[in-house]
Amino acid sequence: MHAHTFPSAMTSLALAVALTLSSPASRAAQAAEARFVLEEATIADIQAAFAAEALTSEQLVTLYLQRIKAYEDGGPKLNAILTLNPKAREQARALDRERKAKGPRGPLHGVPVLLKDNIDTADLPTSNGSAVLKAAVPPDDAAITRELRAAGAVILGKAAMGEFAGGSYNSVGGQSINPYHFKRHTGGSSSGSGAAIAANFAMLAVGTDTSTSVRGPAAYSGIVGFRPTTGLISRDGIAPKNLNFDSAGPMARTVTDVAAMLSVIAARDSADPTNVQVWDEIAKRHPVTQGHLDFTAYLDAGALKGKKLGVVRDFFGGDPEIDALAEQALAAMRAQGATTVDIQLDPAFVQRYLGDGNRDIRRLSDHRFKADWERYLATFKDPNLPKTVTEMLTIYDTTVMPSPLPVEDSVLRLLKTSLTTSTDAPEYQAFITKTLPEATRDKLALFDRYGVDALVFPYFSAFAPPIKNPAYSIDDKTYVESKRPQPATLAGYSSVGFPSAVVPMGFGSQGLPMDIGFMARPYDEPKLMGIAYAYEQASHARKPSPLLPPLKGETIDYKTRPR
Repeated sequence: MHAHTFPSAMTSLALAVALTLSSPASRAAQAAEARFVLEEATIADIQAAFAAEALTSEQLVTLYLQRIKAYEDGGPKLNAILTLNPKAREQARALDRERKAKGPRGPLHGVPVLLKDNIDTADLPTSNGSAVLKAAVPPDDAAITRELRAAGAVILGKAAMGEFAGGSYNSVGGQSINPYHFKRHTGGSSSGSGAAIAANFAMLAVGTDTSTSVRGPAAYSGIVGFRPTTGLISRDGIAPKNLNFDSAGPMARTVTDVAAMLSVIAARDSADPTNVQVWDEIAKRHPVTQGHLDFTAYLDAGALKGKKLGVVRDFFGGDPEIDALAEQALAAMRAQGATTVDIQLDPAFVQRYLGDGNRDIRRLSDHRFKADWERYLATFKDPNLPKTVTEMLTIYDTTVMPSPLPVEDSVLRLLKTSLTTSTDAPEYQAFITKTLPEATRDKLALFDRYGVDALVFPYFSAFAPPIKNPAYSIDDKTYVESKRPQPATLAGYSSVGFPSAVVPMGFGSQGLPMDIGFMARPYDEPKLMGIAYAYEQASHARKPSPLLPPLKGETIDYKTRPR
């Protein structure tokens, strides 16, 4: 572990927030009555209440814990969180004292954050959603955990996830539930991160995304999710799913808050060689300060003007309600000055990257699973923890399978298959040296052929599916299944590092949300962030779940302090 100083880009962001609050146009408002509402609160809302001394970080943590108790431990029991930080209030109290003595470190000072439970925390277990590892406490923090703590964030706890980063069920806590429909799931594998942010259990969450695991739960939960270029965020201290593709990503209720968190967790880190390569490229294109980039600088409500967007029509036709929402979203973008061009993928592209070829990409990429996981297991100091995939399989067979929360067959298949595959296999070597470079060329060519700044599409062609797992299943006859390709299968783009964002675009007749998806070229995060923000500001489609209403004490009236 090495010491971190908070980057000047973040200090500039904090100053920008302060200047906004103290500008001449806002001084009159500062003298007036103000109201803090926990439901849908943003970082700016929280920092304004902090600055007025109407709210403390300790009080904010308490309010979020109250919601978690009501809707996680009771009520619908969303199963969004696996572990709460028992020292969250204490840590928030210390940050309150620091704020009073020295001022805030930056915009995340005192802000509660949830981490997906495959992100290492030296003071909390990192189970990866597996009962086999439910007591596994890492020796140190992941790189992004360190960055968040250095920024003054409060780690509220660890969010539920699909076991070994697949699906939305795990053998530690069971099934995560969709906050908008309790018979539907949240998507995976950052299932708890998506559900928790949609349910207003925290201000921010971090998920991870190998193929769709940040964007999928965000889309099914009606929040914002952002998967950057692979390697922009260090993977050091994150349990691997597939290091060819793995990326962490911020999840929040607004694009602004996603940008603020990405500005903190995306940092140059010598412990991740891919990260170093990416930051070398980023530095050629964008203004990097102390290993960070201030993504909030690209939040421009006019960013759609002059942009050309490629509409991937292959992903329409699954559900007329989703199609209608997507057409409304496209109309809003055109009204903001964007032009759109329809893209119809050719059959060979569909076969290679959405059909059997994409499955081959995933299968071959899993050849490295055993080596990566046994390297990760070796970092734990507890002698009682398994050190090999074979040992994990033994514990699953003897302990987990007979339990009330058995492991999913897909997890066992992944582990067993990994015993018979290797990165030394000729087909894997061909995958690395030939298939992935060809995929990069093919996918960049699609952007170039149509001359587009980004691809756009409804992120799924069906709403969140009914719950189905080894513990129980729900037969929901109201579900409309899509026969069209799911846009999430465009995940082949993740294999070559293309950044992507999802932003709420509205709700279907059953009250389920859906997001519009955007995808850009590698290293184009600033442009992508601007496009996502401009669309969000033109649509404001995000709404909280009516099934999880505000609780007593979540609204605070106060008077702002003139500066």
